[in-house]
Amino acid sequence: MSEQSSRLYEAVNTALAQKQSVRIIGDGSKSFLYVGDTTAPLLNVSDHKGVIEYRPEELVITVRAGTRLSELKDIVASQGQMWACDPPQFDGRGTVGGAIASGLCGPGRPWFGSLRDSLLGVELINGFGDSLRFGGKVIKNVAGFDVSRLLAGSQGTLGIVLSASLKLLPLPEQTRSIAVSCSSHESASVIAQYTKKTSTLTGTCYFNGTLYLRFSGVAAAVENDMRDFTSSTEIDPKFWQELRDHSTTFFADDVPLWRITLSRGSWYHEEDPDQSTASLAEWNGTLLWYKTENAVRPNLSMTPYSVCSFRNVKHKPVEPSKYSLRIKHAFDPQNIFNPGVVL
Repeated sequence: MSEQSSRLYEAVNTALAQKQSVRIIGDGSKSFLYVGDTTAPLLNVSDHKGVIEYRPEELVITVRAGTRLSELKDIVASQGQMWACDPPQFDGRGTVGGAIASGLCGPGRPWFGSLRDSLLGVELINGFGDSLRFGGKVIKNVAGFDVSRLLAGSQGTLGIVLSASLKLLPLPEQTRSIAVSCSSHESASVIAQYTKKTSTLTGTCYFNGTLYLRFSGVAAAVENDMRDFTSSTEIDPKFWQELRDHSTTFFADDVPLWRITLSRGSWYHEEDPDQSTASLAEWNGTLLWYKTENAVRPNLSMTPYSVCSFRNVKHKPVEPSKYSLRIKHAFDPQNIFNPGVVL
């Protein structure tokens, strides 16, 4: 057991003995998402970092939870690979554990899969002070219910993730991106056309009258798709990194930001041109970022959909479901991890 692991075990057992809750934190890049009890002392896990095992030939890496996303990206890129769910690195920071806790993914999520899909196994300390392992270190490893994936998006309420085994993908041979001026309705038509036509479309974003498209894959296939957009503007691929990390102009102000997810096959249409700067659509139109002072239902073309507050929103108390309470009790009966956070 490493020195960092021993420190975390000791901290959890001390909290149990004193019946004292703790707030788990890594780099703090997503601390704005925390809506629980802010009086509980912080338990920093950012020093529990490093690669445990990397098998490029198996497209699997096992890392400690405090490992920075930027470091992980560089390590696997040196072998021509990527953690394809591409979690956000707000302010250029972020750790693997924080990414798992938030469950957030980058612009390529519909094509490369979610963070939950990439989790092969995890090791964690639960609310009993025990070390648990779920899943494994190979792609075909699960029989029965995959508990490791339950941790994705759990906001650190079920335990302290010590390490995780992650499924990787090869880096695309070529990636090119363009910007096309069009209406929201026209953008939906373009996306529908290329979703059926090609497998190289790996990123879409519509904002303020402009559709941004990313094509990735075998170079010949990418070049073939790009021929249809000779009059469009090619853009710096860093746009997708800035979109992922909310460093584009759309996210620059302090207006309350809402995250809205639609069912697959839905598409958002902004009818009022004067309000076009209030919304940004990703993931083929199924992820919508909406800026408004009030929790107003946006104009959505299809349902069902779900809405959650993301940033700069005054939160109201939320009642947990009976299922989340049962899961929380099974992992953390004394409620020592991130108290007040609702699954």
